[in-house]
Amino acid sequence: MNPPPLPKPEPSAAHRCALGSVIAPLIAILVAVTVHAASAAPPPAVLIITGLTCIVLVIVGFVTGILGLTGIRQHGTRGLLGKSIAGVVINGALLVFFGVAAVAGFNKAIANQKLSQNLNADEQQLRDNARQSFNGKTGITNTDFGSLDKMKGDLDSATPTLTGDKASIAKAMSHYVEKVRASMKNYQDASIELRAARILVTSNLTSVTQIESRREVLQNFITANENMENVITNSEDSIRADLSSMNVSQDTIDGTIAGFDSTFLPRRNLTLQIRECDDRMSHSMGVILNLLETDWGRWHFNSFDQKLYFDDAADREIYSDSFNDIRVAGQQQIHLQGELVNLPQ
Repeated sequence: MNPPPLPKPEPSAAHRCALGSVIAPLIAILVAVTVHAASAAPPPAVLIITGLTCIVLVIVGFVTGILGLTGIRQHGTRGLLGKSIAGVVINGALLVFFGVAAVAGFNKAIANQKLSQNLNADEQQLRDNARQSFNGKTGITNTDFGSLDKMKGDLDSATPTLTGDKASIAKAMSHYVEKVRASMKNYQDASIELRAARILVTSNLTSVTQIESRREVLQNFITANENMENVITNSEDSIRADLSSMNVSQDTIDGTIAGFDSTFLPRRNLTLQIRECDDRMSHSMGVILNLLETDWGRWHFNSFDQKLYFDDAADREIYSDSFNDIRVAGQQQIHLQGELVNLPQ
């Protein structure tokens, strides 16, 4: 009669450690693959938690591998040497990999947070400066290019720290800010030139040929105003085109535009109304210049009472109506500027 088989001895703690050193990295890899398979671009918080979880698992695997090796003297190499060495090597390599990935993840999260904070501060500075430069009688008296430059600089500085769609969005927004700044600078230069030229002053108008040069100054202002109007009107299309050229997904583009429009649309509508006031004033200025040119010799400026007199009553009415339209449009523009600078965040 054969004796009953002896029960298998329970695995020692060293054998359990050796087995755990091999299982731990497999779990870490499975966690990392599952998270990235669930989302092509996981949120920074998820990436950080995943990285820390994987690092903990790998550290546990590395330590248990070493503990498995220490049991060889007592239990021999069978079931310990291969698993423990494999565990130590695999976990050591993964520890370096996950460590580097976690640091990069922290850096990206910090960069995103810092960029968001910087842009919020830049936007607040723009609002504050606009309110400070607004005058109830003269409107906005100063254009804040410094805050626009800082906003573009923050976007450009953050771009190398970002990846994928986030980097593309930062590039597209930087390009948009650059276009806005260029149109504003062109408009400001044309406005300064228009005011300095005093194109409607007739006390120094001694030759009909002077009117053409004044008309050129006015046309420069009209063109600058139209350019800025086009930049504002086509903002979404411009940003979409930039993002599309960088192969950003349509869902991300739509989300970016939706976020942009949430604060931009109320400001765009007011800004376009302000541009329309400039259109009205420019048109009326052009009417006056044309009237002065076609009626040359049938009007005169009286230096005693500082008034302009027309021989024809109908022409005098056109001149008066045009000046009144300039005044009304100017007042409306100042009112709209006041609404714009006081819009809530």
